Amino acid sequence: MTSPDSPAPGLVSELSGQGARLFRWRSYPPVLVMALVLGQVVVDPVPAGGAEAGSAWTAAGMVLGALGLVLRAWTVGTVPAGTSGRGTKEQRSETLNTTGAYSLARHPLYVGNALLWAGVAATTGSPGAVLVTVLVFWLYYERIMMAEERFLFERHGDAFSAWAARTPAFVPSLAGWAPSPWPFSLRFALGRDYPALFAFVAATTAVALVRGAATGGGWRLPLPWLAWLAAGATAYVALHALKRLTRALEVEGR
Repeated sequence: MTSPDSPAPGLVSELSGQGARLFRWRSYPPVLVMALVLGQVVVDPVPAGGAEAGSAWTAAGMVLGALGLVLRAWTVGTVPAGTSGRGTKEQRSETLNTTGAYSLARHPLYVGNALLWAGVAATTGSPGAVLVTVLVFWLYYERIMMAEERFLFERHGDAFSAWAARTPAFVPSLAGWAPSPWPFSLRFALGRDYPALFAFVAATTAVALVRGAATGGGWRLPLPWLAWLAAGATAYVALHALKRLTRALEVEGR
């Protein structure tokens, strides 16, 4: 039997080692995705199904992105300090998260990220862009998830093994649902996750801007997109100021 302190063999060790190195850079896949997405818009600005299908593609992308943001907010808003869902610069896990979103999937934040950026890709109207986005996140996050799970197994042993046995890694399942003992805090979620909200707003606006230029409309945004960007930027500045200058978005024990 392999103990928590035993080295993982072969490819498992190599992939988890890559994941450990990639952990600090896990916020950067969206940069690659945006380059690919905007390149797709420049090469082929007309959505699949024709220009008349553009609104449907945009609506589908907004729904996917909203689902990703909601999942991220719910996950962040129901975990306490010192848990496996709160590491930013390095892996840490004083307590293993196994309830709430973490009872549906072992990596709900990454599920949320994948939905968010698949939504951005969908606004291009290109099935290929959506597929490439999913593949980028799969290849990148798969390694990070392996590294995180190796760390959690070394830290929590049998508790991690029992949780992993009943909870899927990525595709959520309701079979093992267990409510979080921590009530959801919108204030705390906003304080932690407002950059993701603005990233979605900015990315979808960039797609609209580049499409307009690529189809001969110039570098101008229609009024609805201007309002969308202005609302997102205003929310970002306000929440950033509250986060940095006050304690309004802090919650005791989180």
